[in-house]
Amino acid sequence: MPLARLKPSRVLGIERFSDFGEFRANEVLGLGTSTPLRPREFSLSRAILPLRDGLFVLQRAFARRLDVDVGTDRGVGLVVPFSFHSVSNGREIDNSVVSVVRGRVPIKSVERQPNTYLMMRFNSDMRHRGWADYDSGLGFFRTQHDPMARLRATILSMFSLASDHGDPRQFEALNRPIQETLLACLDTILVPAGALTARRGSFDKYCKLVARLDEVAALFGSKPLYSDDLATTLGVSVRTLQTATHAVHGLSLHHYLRLKRLWTTRVQLMTGSAGMSVKAAALGNGFWHLGDFSRGYKLTFGETPSETLARSRRL
Repeated sequence: MPLARLKPSRVLGIERFSDFGEFRANEVLGLGTSTPLRPREFSLSRAILPLRDGLFVLQRAFARRLDVDVGTDRGVGLVVPFSFHSVSNGREIDNSVVSVVRGRVPIKSVERQPNTYLMMRFNSDMRHRGWADYDSGLGFFRTQHDPMARLRATILSMFSLASDHGDPRQFEALNRPIQETLLACLDTILVPAGALTARRGSFDKYCKLVARLDEVAALFGSKPLYSDDLATTLGVSVRTLQTATHAVHGLSLHHYLRLKRLWTTRVQLMTGSAGMSVKAAALGNGFWHLGDFSRGYKLTFGETPSETLARSRRL
């Protein structure tokens, strides 16, 4: 199981309970009342990771009945399943469903097996990204295998990195790139495909917006490109930028910005100083998962980043 491999660090908190009498609920998405279905088999583990814009709790719970007002008084809450099955307010929830809540919603749930899932609480309501366009309530978003697999892999990577990291200051510098990757995965699941379709007659407007996006990105220079920052600078929502890059280039905003960051990294590797390293160039451009960066770099440019750096030093 994912939690069994995690260890506590100065960044990541770990809690494990083997006695229900000692169990404490986590309030990331509201405190409730849990009744074990099989008290002799009680066990719960959780990993707690605070990031710049929210709180993230990866948990393996016990078979139980749960009565809770789920949600958050500000921002938005989500539950991402790993190994999951429940009946909540009469609705069956399985591994393919991401739950999104705004405000507080009373839930009566039966979980007949130990479930593993991530609870997230973002400080923003994420309306600007096009997520779950309702004021208050609980929504269920069923997704396909590949987007869910990418989301789970990103979550496990960020928790593993936090588990292995001993320097809170260094990890804090990775908060933005980690969250950007996570947000891109969630955009794929929570923004309806039809919402990114450009309206008839709007193509010229989106071409101008993408041209402005390119100009602003160039002004950022070697600074990492983050969707929220670019949208704020351009005075539009992230969702509008997503629609623009999809309409003009047929690419998601995340993919478009990733290609720009890959190219900036390549230029730095080709022209960098004698002390330049692949890791420094990748981290400096917002790539926190170095294995994923290397794979994406080779797929894009036909060579590994280390090969680019070695060739530049021979010239």
